[in-house]
Amino acid sequence: LKPFWLTDWGPCGQAWAISYLAAENNIAQEASQLQGVRMSSNDTGATPIGSTTTAKPRSVSLCKDGSVVLEPRDVNARQGGHPNRVSTTRFTLLSWLPKSLYWQFQRAANIYFAIVSILVCFDWSPTMTSSTVGPFCAVLLWTALKDAFEDMRRRRDDDAENMRQCDRYNAKKMAFEKTSWADVLVGDILLTHQDQAFPADVLLLRCQGGQGFISTVNLDGETNLKERRAADLLTGFLERSGQEPRKSKDLDLENLIQNLAAKNASMVMEQGLVCNLDEPKVVLTDMGGKLSLASPTDEVSQLLEELKVDIPCYISHENFVPRGCVLRNTQWVLAVVCYVGDETKTRLNIAVGTVKTSNMQKYLNYGVRCLIAALMLFCVYTSVASEVTGNSHPEGALVLFFIYWIILYQVVPISLYVCFEIMKLALGFLINVDPQMVDPKPPHKAAIARTADLVEELGQVNFVFSDKTGTLTENEMVFARALIGGEDVGDFRPREKTTDMDTNTDTANEAKPPMAPGLAECKRILRNPSHPLHSEVKWFFYCLATCHSAQVDFDDNAPGKPIFSGSSPDEVAFLDVAHAVGITFMKRQRRPGQSNWDFHIRDRFSDSEEEDVMHMFSVICEIPFSSDRKRMTIVCEHEGQYYAMCKGADNVMGSLLSEPYPDKVTDSLTRYSQLGLRTLTFASKELDAQYVEQWRKQFVEASQPHEDREGRIEALATKMENNLQLVGISAIEDRLQEGVPETIVAIKEAGIRFWVLTGDKVETAVEIVRACRLFTEDMPLAYMVNAQSSEHATQLLEAARKKLEGKDNGGLILDGTLVYFATMSKNDRRLLYELALLSKACVCCRLSPKQKRNLVELVREQNLAGITLAIGDGANDVSMILGAHVGIGIRGKEGNQAVQASDIAISQFRFLLPLLLCHGRRAYRRVATFLCYYIYKSIVLAIADAIWAHQYGFRGSIAYPEWLSSAYSTFYTSLPVLVVLAMDTDVPDKVAVTSPKLYLEGINRTRFNMKIFSTWLLSAVWHGSLVWLLPNLIEGSDVPGNAANDYGRDPYDQNAIDFWRASCCSFTLVVLVVSIQLWMVALNPLARHVVAVFVFTFLLYIAMLFTLGETSMGRNMQPQIYGVPSVIFSQGKYVLVSLLPLCALLLDYAVFTGFKLAMPSPLDLTRRDLAKSRSSVHSSKDDGELAGQQQPWAARRPVPQSASPVSGGGSPI
Repeated sequence: LKPFWLTDWGPCGQAWAISYLAAENNIAQEASQLQGVRMSSNDTGATPIGSTTTAKPRSVSLCKDGSVVLEPRDVNARQGGHPNRVSTTRFTLLSWLPKSLYWQFQRAANIYFAIVSILVCFDWSPTMTSSTVGPFCAVLLWTALKDAFEDMRRRRDDDAENMRQCDRYNAKKMAFEKTSWADVLVGDILLTHQDQAFPADVLLLRCQGGQGFISTVNLDGETNLKERRAADLLTGFLERSGQEPRKSKDLDLENLIQNLAAKNASMVMEQGLVCNLDEPKVVLTDMGGKLSLASPTDEVSQLLEELKVDIPCYISHENFVPRGCVLRNTQWVLAVVCYVGDETKTRLNIAVGTVKTSNMQKYLNYGVRCLIAALMLFCVYTSVASEVTGNSHPEGALVLFFIYWIILYQVVPISLYVCFEIMKLALGFLINVDPQMVDPKPPHKAAIARTADLVEELGQVNFVFSDKTGTLTENEMVFARALIGGEDVGDFRPREKTTDMDTNTDTANEAKPPMAPGLAECKRILRNPSHPLHSEVKWFFYCLATCHSAQVDFDDNAPGKPIFSGSSPDEVAFLDVAHAVGITFMKRQRRPGQSNWDFHIRDRFSDSEEEDVMHMFSVICEIPFSSDRKRMTIVCEHEGQYYAMCKGADNVMGSLLSEPYPDKVTDSLTRYSQLGLRTLTFASKELDAQYVEQWRKQFVEASQPHEDREGRIEALATKMENNLQLVGISAIEDRLQEGVPETIVAIKEAGIRFWVLTGDKVETAVEIVRACRLFTEDMPLAYMVNAQSSEHATQLLEAARKKLEGKDNGGLILDGTLVYFATMSKNDRRLLYELALLSKACVCCRLSPKQKRNLVELVREQNLAGITLAIGDGANDVSMILGAHVGIGIRGKEGNQAVQASDIAISQFRFLLPLLLCHGRRAYRRVATFLCYYIYKSIVLAIADAIWAHQYGFRGSIAYPEWLSSAYSTFYTSLPVLVVLAMDTDVPDKVAVTSPKLYLEGINRTRFNMKIFSTWLLSAVWHGSLVWLLPNLIEGSDVPGNAANDYGRDPYDQNAIDFWRASCCSFTLVVLVVSIQLWMVALNPLARHVVAVFVFTFLLYIAMLFTLGETSMGRNMQPQIYGVPSVIFSQGKYVLVSLLPLCALLLDYAVFTGFKLAMPSPLDLTRRDLAKSRSSVHSSKDDGELAGQQQPWAARRPVPQSASPVSGGGSPI
């Protein structure tokens, strides 16, 4: 289970949702395979839990007497009458242990050890039950206690969520009273105040000011505020029922709001509001139904008739607010509860993402299966051999099979997976506390490893897929240029940012610093009504101030200063520049009983003699922007004339204009793109009032719930969006983040292929990646754009291959058309991947979120061993992030959806460099060494039993004292490997980020491959044989029971003291040998923590050996070795025997050192250079001489400023 306290999801009030996911789904699969991802669409690759809900449509009827009639009737009877109560706990006091054990045995390793624990209970077992069952039960109990502790944390969070307070209407008292969230029921009328969260999915009845603004960051991760309103039927009579209270020092505002809300709630019940709602649905914007009044008064009926309100009144998601959203910039709203508990959007949108398993985890699982298979084969071999040699077991060959299974079961140690998980957690912790990845901007958030299971894959990345906007750029849009009436009016940025496009020197001379030339030119035109461009410029900025979905607020500290907020930074930039020019969006206001918006636009350059004239634009309809449409349209009325205003991508808008772009406009679009600017086209047309009325009725009808609702709306949008007149072109600059070019250069030098996936046009994207230094001037580029068919796509791919063959520094440029056709053909998919290998970088333009994921999946499909990494910051990157092996989410201005779907969260793109070159590279080395060493030390121990089986005629006896063997993996050898590998350093972070070539060992898999693994296995066989045979043959050869068919004698009685002395001597050598082997592969063998952990564990072993061999307790536990430790540590011959295997390790050390000298790795070379530089520093006697020296490792490439630590001098590793 992904622990909810490791997430980056904001208030703990929403953390219960993730725990809820675990409670419902942990039974079906291992807890470590669950990942909670919040979704706002179905294009994420994850399956929402609530997608299979069988809930029925809902009917809520409010009656005059204050009662509520529901359908289905049992909605409020669920969970003991508390359907909104959150319960994420998995256990009760009685079910805790059984359930915990049940879930633990979903893991195959626990089943394996459970079988062994059962086998040792039989009389023929060669070991005592306690030595095997005891450690296994301790592990199970420890895990059960951990589960109980986590469940207590969940219960605490449940209580905090359930006991949150809200105001509920009491019909009998005709007043609002406090109640807990857990007691909220369907049909309750709630009063929610500003900055309070909603306890359930509610339907708005009335909002202060006619509109409410909500923050949905806890649900979909988007930070922009969203507008919600009550249905026309409700605003028609409620907003005329009483004047809204306003702030006053002499009035109790809270009491006035309570009274007005109670009056409105009573009126709603009196009119008999009936809500017929859809069944609960997953998609956030998929909410609908219809409203009617069961017992309207004559006055209300007449009022609704005057306002022309349709009855039944259809409702959409704009009238609902999901649970967990927070009311912002609105004093109060009144709402009725529609969905509670499991039927809320919060619950339905928790999803189980695709389980990601690292390749090293797969190798571990494969290695464990091979070890078990080898164990089974050896057990079969011993059973057959005992029959062949005439030493058959009295209980039969099958029993002998199980006996040797018991003897050798620790070839898969019980601590393997536990230590592996601890190692991963340690690596993730090092990421979390690394100061060089702390955002220097408030609130100074650090990197978060949301899942530690994939850290080592950061050191083996072959492909990086990156979003552009908000990932490589700041996503802080600055209005740069504008083309109005076919003329470029200048640069709107500060003068130091102007370019050679500014040829109007007169305008530049007139502009007073720091006013930008374009801004000064537009003001000059607007002040002069006789200027040829006066009307065009004014209408252009009217379109900017009107055609949007943004909100406006005003700064209390600076009266009159507007603060704009919107779902797109582009819209905010448009409103900012319009305000700077003098045309300001002041307010949007909903008309009572209607869906129209009134936009208040202040014009400081009105044609009338008065200044600051307020213009009213009544927005009748808005067709929103979408990734498919790539445009937004509004239909509005101004001074009796109707207009359609449209803005969108220039390639889409071109076909909607009454005539094609003039050559001058096309040239300007190209020039803007070459400057790396993002362009949008604005267009409009006048409309006939009769046509608008007819079209509006069709649009309202098409907007009602219907199977083909989207298609019908799109068809009506097409009718409106045609024969448009060009108004102007806007050009927006999105600046690169700090350190992006240096980071990309280092990533390329590390041997990683870098792809930029964006929705921008080709020219813009190419210029941006050139600025990022992804493309260089000498890089040959192959363009594959504007594919017309599959055949054409194939031709483009073949031409690109011919152009890039034989070149090692090529670049690819492709667009959505080629991706669409190429991914449809198996041959083209293979060809596109071959081109990816021929190139070093690629930019993909005009892509949809689905196409981004398709490219990631194409690479994964063609290269099963390769590792892909996707990095993005927005909701449109979620699919790509979930589709890659490793997903990186950047905390950006587009919300937290990318972070919520990611495996690791960072604040800036440049932090990807230390993440890969420092943490990822080290994690790969550490995990690879951990796997090799852990299997090595298990085989070293098992070799003795395999040899002894042959020596003793396959009679099924053990070679080492069982209590020592049981504690071998857990106490003597696990702690050193964790401490040494987790804390061992190779090179400082500053050196790592300036030496990208060090990363190649991960790409080339030089630390973990068949050759390396075979070497470790051979070493295990060699060392295991050596440490057993020398003491046993020299001192333990007189053990009784070597004769055939000697099952009646016990070879482990007190008369076999020589055997046990040799056995304990061998076991001591095992502990020493595996420790020395780990010491040899440690990069800093003389470091304090390395020496300390070896000394500690060896002393721990000596203490346990003497406890078993020299105390009364040990005599009861392991009677065979009583008195043995004092003998082997006091007699010189045992010390001499022990030195022989240790001397033999000198051969290993010589071979190991020889390989490092003869075939040094890049890491070895870097460490040598670093050691030389340090020695030269220590030998310097004067600072001037020291300053003149150059460090060998520093001469390779300059240190990028962006890669330097923010504070604290680097990471703790």
